[in-house]
Amino acid sequence: MILQALYGLYERLLDEPDSDISPPGYSKAKVSYALNLSENGELLDILDLREQGKGKRLVSKDMDVPRQVKRTSGVSANFMCDNNGYVLGVVQEKGKPIELSDKKYRAMRDLHEEILEGVDDQGACALLTFLRTWNPEHAEGHPVLAPVWDDLMSGGNIIFKLDGTSGYIHERPAIRKAWEQSIEQTAHENMGQCLVTGRSAPIARVHDSVKGVVGAQSSGAALVSFNLDASTSYGKEQSTNAPVSEEAAFAYVTALNYLLRSDRNRLRIGDTTTVFWAERPAYLEEEILAELLDPTVDAAKETKGKTSANKGGKTEFRRDSQATRMVRDALARVAKGRPLEESMVDVDKDVRFYILGLSPNNARLSVRYWHVDTFGNLLEKIGQHYSDMAIDLPPWETGSFAVWTIVNATAPLIDGKRDGKSASPLLGGALTRAVLLGTDYPQGVYTALLGRIRADQEISPVQAAMIKACLVRHARLSGSKTKEESYTVSLNEECTNTAYLLGRLFAVLEKAQQDASGGKLNATIRDRYFGAASATPQSIFPVLLRLAQHHIAKSEYGGVVDRQIEAIIGELDGFPPHLNLEEQGNFILGYYHQRQALYKKKQTEAEQAAGEGQ
Repeated sequence: MILQALYGLYERLLDEPDSDISPPGYSKAKVSYALNLSENGELLDILDLREQGKGKRLVSKDMDVPRQVKRTSGVSANFMCDNNGYVLGVVQEKGKPIELSDKKYRAMRDLHEEILEGVDDQGACALLTFLRTWNPEHAEGHPVLAPVWDDLMSGGNIIFKLDGTSGYIHERPAIRKAWEQSIEQTAHENMGQCLVTGRSAPIARVHDSVKGVVGAQSSGAALVSFNLDASTSYGKEQSTNAPVSEEAAFAYVTALNYLLRSDRNRLRIGDTTTVFWAERPAYLEEEILAELLDPTVDAAKETKGKTSANKGGKTEFRRDSQATRMVRDALARVAKGRPLEESMVDVDKDVRFYILGLSPNNARLSVRYWHVDTFGNLLEKIGQHYSDMAIDLPPWETGSFAVWTIVNATAPLIDGKRDGKSASPLLGGALTRAVLLGTDYPQGVYTALLGRIRADQEISPVQAAMIKACLVRHARLSGSKTKEESYTVSLNEECTNTAYLLGRLFAVLEKAQQDASGGKLNATIRDRYFGAASATPQSIFPVLLRLAQHHIAKSEYGGVVDRQIEAIIGELDGFPPHLNLEEQGNFILGYYHQRQALYKKKQTEAEQAAGEGQ
């Protein structure tokens, strides 16, 4: 199903003129330089094709070139585009002497002799003359190569240009025709029925590499691969175990690489790289889905027709401003209890979407999740997720917490920042599945958040929101309507849950201490007792209540706090010796809600004082 959907995407992209998808027989390659040749095959100049990347760094340019081979071991040259070892016959690693690559250079020369033999074209003749007369031993001192030698040896592919003509030699019609004829004439050992197309065709022995999955090898990794004896079945080896034609293998890899290069169709969640696409052209729907799965966090940066956002200080995405505004308005309504899909107008809710999550596994890729659903159903499921996470927030928070921010919230603080690399690599995929399917959130996310809060003695809005989401969703799926309704967005003073009341009480006791000290404290009771209070309240709260009497006596408004304490204690039947995991989540939610309520009241008093002064 995955390969069939990707094959269908490739066929659709071929019909879209702006897709820049590689046609059959060609593939994308990162090209750094072009050798400018005379009609006589003399090297006249070298053209730097690199482009300005982030900052001042130059990066190789993506270009369509004749399809490149997949190298595992041994020597195998590419047609018209390869690295310096094959094109120039020399290799030099940093700090090491030059090595001649005679085998690679001869493989390059022999391949072009075979394909270009008898081709009546100036570019073909010039290139063949160059390969026949070039001497790798003279490469380092060549006057054309010397000025860029270090950069040339640092990597990147090289192509060829005929001096005085437009374009590059591999783009010339005669060269393309010769290349495509050589592909058709290639002898095929394995013929069989393709599992993707259903047609009898040559079966690919090795599939091309998928490039762009975070954490995988830079040279790419395989989605379909067999190389162990245990995979051999009925005498079939390698990819003949799962026969996919060369055409289909090329198509699905090309389509997947296209998605992985796209900012709109690619997201990173933990160690999982997620790609998604619609079964038919649906630009606005794809933009909306991207914004829902990973909301932009920097709304201040606006450009014409686009919104840019910096994700965790690492990657800059560009989104359609119409989709961004629509999603922001929709999420604002979700926070008020309105369905997400109700806010989406002029969209195709019946278009089917494919969502694929991939993670690295040595030289291969693992499928973390694969989900197929209509756009309308995805809106419903994702909307429910945001509704479950809706919580009272401080003024500086937007509340649109992406899955990757939730995963990062389980990681430790290092120099004041969350080290997302320390989070479990399994959480992102499991959490995304729960969001897309509407199932219970993974217990691993819930317990990781509880453990992180106990370790840090601090609760961030995203942690509180996710804990609330876990509790409310579990209650809903368990059929407990009363319990589900008790988990409100803001402080629920009607809630009689013991753990929730204890969390509220702890927040008020902390407020009493802060009022008595005037905010000048090296450590609050939260820093010293929060973890124990949320797990074993019977051993901690009597101590805290005794301390609170001293704090109340010192505070100017101690009477107000004392009445709040009495009101909460009046609802309690005592302090339980232990709180289980669910109760600890209720404790944290009660603490967070009460803290937000106290903060809001303080803001109201300040605003009133400002108004009286005017």
